[in-house]
Amino acid sequence: MKRYMALLRGINISGKNKVVMAELKKEFESLKFEDVKTYLNSGNVIFSSRENIEKITKQIEEMLKKNYDFKIPVFVLEQEKLKDILEHAPIW
Repeated sequence: MKRYMALLRGINISGKNKVVMAELKKEFESLKFEDVKTYLNSGNVIFSSRENIEKITKQIEEMLKKNYDFKIPVFVLEQEKLKDILEHAPIW
């Protein structure tokens, strides 16, 4: 099982596309994702799954459309890829 981070763009920005993080967590769990954690009120969700990124992304997009009527960008990263990005980011 791999660990992922989903970045849901445009959630809870200036009162638009409001989503309660506790509800979002339950929605992710309903997709059979495990060990789901949300980060603040950001629309960022960390979770585990056996599925591939393409399937995960599609599941999340469909859930957002069905339950919230949102068509927003969803970006999913594997934990190892995110770690690599952060470790090799340039020093500003």
